[in-house]
Amino acid sequence: MKKITTHSKSGLFLMEMIFSLLILSLAAAACIRIFAAADRVQREAREWNHIQELTTTAGEILEGSDGKPDTFLELMEGGTQKENTLTYLYDRAWTPCSPGQESYTLTVSFSGDSRIKEASLVFLKGEQQELYSITLCFPRMNNGKEVSS
Repeated sequence: MKKITTHSKSGLFLMEMIFSLLILSLAAAACIRIFAAADRVQREAREWNHIQELTTTAGEILEGSDGKPDTFLELMEGGTQKENTLTYLYDRAWTPCSPGQESYTLTVSFSGDSRIKEASLVFLKGEQQELYSITLCFPRMNNGKEVSS
């Protein structure tokens, strides 16, 4: 008499379960990468928004003032002055903070001559990583007319 053997279906079920777990883990890994990238992009966008806001503010102050560090510091408070350079410190939320707590630094260096008001803005993240730098130049005005030398 021929013996009939039946195979257990539990082996097939186990293979299906392992395959399902493999697909689920790959999908979870992809989602984690997507969420991490989205967080990084959001943080960079927030940095750029604050940089744009501060650059616009600095440009308007420089254009509407005499271009001297003292006047600039009166109009944009919170900085420290060392010769012709102003330094503004910001924490992770871009609110002004005291030394030692800063995550971002804005340095405004003034130059120019009798005809041009000029300031260089440098944004740093941490102590060394430069995020953005720009030089702003405006002609000096006298009674609505450009000053000539």
